[in-house]
Amino acid sequence: MNRLKVILVLFLLVPVIGCAAIQSNKTQKQEQLLSAAGFIMVPATTQAELENLNTLTPHKVLFSVKDNKPLYWYADPTECRCVYTGDQEAYQRYEKLLTESQIADEVEDAALSNEVAEDNMWGWMGGPWGWY
Repeated sequence: MNRLKVILVLFLLVPVIGCAAIQSNKTQKQEQLLSAAGFIMVPATTQAELENLNTLTPHKVLFSVKDNKPLYWYADPTECRCVYTGDQEAYQRYEKLLTESQIADEVEDAALSNEVAEDNMWGWMGGPWGWY
């Protein structure tokens, strides 16, 4: 009975752990792009800052105006417990890097799909010359 419970718990946890790992990877990639674009990481170091951080929309680049200038920010209450902030120029660089990253991902996905298709083609034909 205990073995069944363990198997059931593992069965239920695997998707949750997988989703968390995917989100963590996505967050790290986005934060790398923000840093490369010139956004500045501001860590939340006090309890008040952490509480404020937890009220912000997480993992999304948002826009506001400060001192009549555009300000972009990205809150991460889970990984770095910080806020990335950037100006208009940093945001434009971020958008360019994001587009380039998405294109690179699409090229990689297409190459993988072609590789799988090629492997499958030769697999059902029995090789490049049709023999087994």
